[in-house]
Amino acid sequence: MRIAIATSGMWPLKDAIEQMLGGTAFRLGRFHRTPECVAGWGHKPTAARARAYAWSRNIPYIAFEDGFLRSVQPGRSERPVSLVLDRTGIYYDATAPSDLEGLIVRNAGIAGADSAGRDIMDALRSRRLSKYNNAVLDDLTGFDASISADRVLVVDQTAGDASIRGAMASDDTFQDMLVTAVSENPGADILVRVHPETAMGVKSGHFTPQAIDAIATTTPAVRTAIDTARLRLVSEPVNPWVLLEACSRLYCVSSQLGFEGLMAGCEVNCFGMPFYGGWGLTRDRRVSSPLRRGSASLGQLAASVYLDYMYYFSFSSNERITFGDACEIISRKRVNILKNSSK
Repeated sequence: MRIAIATSGMWPLKDAIEQMLGGTAFRLGRFHRTPECVAGWGHKPTAARARAYAWSRNIPYIAFEDGFLRSVQPGRSERPVSLVLDRTGIYYDATAPSDLEGLIVRNAGIAGADSAGRDIMDALRSRRLSKYNNAVLDDLTGFDASISADRVLVVDQTAGDASIRGAMASDDTFQDMLVTAVSENPGADILVRVHPETAMGVKSGHFTPQAIDAIATTTPAVRTAIDTARLRLVSEPVNPWVLLEACSRLYCVSSQLGFEGLMAGCEVNCFGMPFYGGWGLTRDRRVSSPLRRGSASLGQLAASVYLDYMYYFSFSSNERITFGDACEIISRKRVNILKNSSK
């Protein structure tokens, strides 16, 4: 198969893309070669030209994205250990079908998928692994609450993220979510999780101190939470599992942290329709589940995501690897990176 890679940012992933699709890759528009498919980065606006090119020539557009077990550091400083490809749509766009939806529906009828997914969840939790793994703090400080029922987690995302629109939400949804979380949990500590790339200063988010203060001017409950020091922005590099295990409820739009919240045992309130919403596992607060979705167990969802939808790749050996291999690579790299950063 002749694979046209749509953007320069995807070119460092050429070896993985070739193995995932079983073909030879070249840059779109170079060498006057005729592609049999186009590989682009999701359904983001930057992929519009590639999608239009594929449509005009009646060849497949195949969407790639970072996997949910990506790397230690966010950003382009590390190539991803995992990738997803989707021939139908993309996982974060609930307005249309995706390969992931089909996999979950299929696995919902397979008894062994739940057990396999439970093993995946145990591995992620025991190794404290997430999409990004550069957290250096393993405890929460500055809070008097002693049990998880006294804490609520509100999850921010980077402004303009494609998964917000794909989840049928908007930037305004985040204010609605915060006000609801504060109002529904009087007396609880409200932790507002800042996105890692926002904390690094790479991208902007929705919950800056100024934005929250502006919300408080019209919402007495938020003002009270701020004045009593119950509401706190968490921009420190705290391991996501520490946050999740310290909270009983989680409020999100479409963040992957909502999925991990399910795995940690939180009640997850979704204000958009993420890939893990609409399967009977979340409280879907603002968006109705697509009729394509039904019911599935958390284990079946995890198996679909981590075993069937994601591909794992070692760029050092240029070969496909397993989920277990990927966990081991990231765990080892995390130790080395964090050890060097502390010197």
